Amino acid sequence: MFRNNPHGAGYMVARHGMVTISKGYMDFDEFLNAVRKEHFTETDSVVYHFRISTQAGVNPEMTHPFPLSNRLGRMEKLDTTCRIGVAHNGIIRLTTDPNNHRYSDTALFITQYLRFLIKRREDLRDTRILDTIYQLAQSKFAIMDGGGYVATVGQFLNRDGLLFSNASYQGWHYR
Repeated sequence: MFRNNPHGAGYMVARHGMVTISKGYMDFDEFLNAVRKEHFTETDSVVYHFRISTQAGVNPEMTHPFPLSNRLGRMEKLDTTCRIGVAHNGIIRLTTDPNNHRYSDTALFITQYLRFLIKRREDLRDTRILDTIYQLAQSKFAIMDGGGYVATVGQFLNRDGLLFSNASYQGWHYR
C-alpha cells in the first residue's frame, strides 16, 4: 500500500473514548515501527492511510488522518487526540485550490464543510448526513469516533473483514 501511495502515511485508533492520530511517516520502515509499537489487538479499531498528494505537496503535515476541527492549524499536527478523526481518498473539487501550497483539499473540506455536518458521534450513523458528505465531496472517507465506530462514505472493498478504499492493497505482504 505504501509503495502504491508513497507520499506519507498515518493511522488513527480509538482509545479511552478518544481518537489518537499519528501521522507524517514518510518512510515505510518508520511507519511500520510505529505501528508495531502500538501492539494493536483484534479489538482495536484502527484506520490506516497511505497518501498520494493531490494538493499542498508531499509533506508530513498533510498526511492523513486529520482531526475533525474548525482550525486549519490542527490539520498540521502529526500526533494529536480528538473526538472524531477523518481519513480521505480522492480529490474534492469543492475545495481544490492549485494555488494553495500549504493545505490539502481534504484539510480545507474538513474545516470549511465537514465540521458543520458532523457535530456529535450519532451523526456518523445518520445515512442522510453521510450521503450529504458524499454528494459534496464525491469521494471516500473513513470517519472514526472515540468509541471505535468507523463510518465509511463511498464504496469500500471488504476483504476478510478489512475495508479498503481502493485496490492498491493488492500484492501487499506483511513483513
